[in-house]
Amino acid sequence: MRKKTVVPIILVAFVLTLVGCNHETTVTQDIVDKTVAVNSFHPKDYSNKIEISSTLDFAKIYQNVDELYEDSQNVVYGKVKEIAYIDDSGAAITSYKFLIEKSYKGSLKENDMISVLAVGGYVRLEKFIEVFGDGKFEDYSESKRNQTVIEENVMGAPLPQENEKYLLFLSDPIKDESPLPDGAYSEIGAFMGRYYDKENARNGNTLSRYVPKDELDFYGGGNENYSLSEFENILQKK
Repeated sequence: MRKKTVVPIILVAFVLTLVGCNHETTVTQDIVDKTVAVNSFHPKDYSNKIEISSTLDFAKIYQNVDELYEDSQNVVYGKVKEIAYIDDSGAAITSYKFLIEKSYKGSLKENDMISVLAVGGYVRLEKFIEVFGDGKFEDYSESKRNQTVIEENVMGAPLPQENEKYLLFLSDPIKDESPLPDGAYSEIGAFMGRYYDKENARNGNTLSRYVPKDELDFYGGGNENYSLSEFENILQKK
């Protein structure tokens, strides 16, 4: 009888050893938090919303990846983890936490979590008036001013959203540019430096930039679409 019980005991010990080994191989790398604190607010706390689309006087139109790569200090791919809105300058800015999955240029690494600033978002009307004056809002009561938020996007570009994946062309960390937060990164050329990773039923995942609807030749007559592997082949040649 004793001999018959030896095999199950040995098998159990062997299975436990395998489970232990498998557990050790699934350890994931820790996230390195490089995000910065921002003075944010929530648009849902305001009962009145005004939507506007603005334009920017761009110093340069980035027609292709080569131009973006040359002017950027960091090129990274990853996912948006959290969204916040700031308006300390009187302008609408979206601040988002971005978890890096791949780094193609600069000192940032996989699993770094950074803060990225994007032009557009929400600005509280009271802050807008404080910086730029009453303008067309001079007839608003104090109560209405305190309850109004302006949603602003640049040339119709969509605002960053949680769980979206991007390939970003970024600046160095911001330093001494108050009221912008030190340590945050900004997108090069506003929406021009953000490639969206969208699932396409026909071609799989495709990386592409926003094109203003009323300026289809904004990038000089064309806007490239890539798979991530095609993008990586381009960047590896830099």
